[in-house]
Amino acid sequence: MATVTNWIDHLNKPADQVAGAIYPGAGSSEGLLVILAIIVWVGWHVLTSKSESEELERLARKRHGPNDHRSNITDW
Repeated sequence: MATVTNWIDHLNKPADQVAGAIYPGAGSSEGLLVILAIIVWVGWHVLTSKSESEELERLARKRHGPNDHRSNITDW
């Protein structure tokens, strides 16, 4: 990895003279973070779907009628 001593000269160079990225680990850690984010995102959707299905099944077992909301039943 090259050490930059003068940023003005470094940034004014043509693109073909600049040797790679100016920060270490370019491309490696970002790829791992994207993969981790996708895993967390899919996992969150699976857990949310499971918990919502359980809640809807629990409410369906109570067999509320169409006019029960008028009686102010909780967990509606």
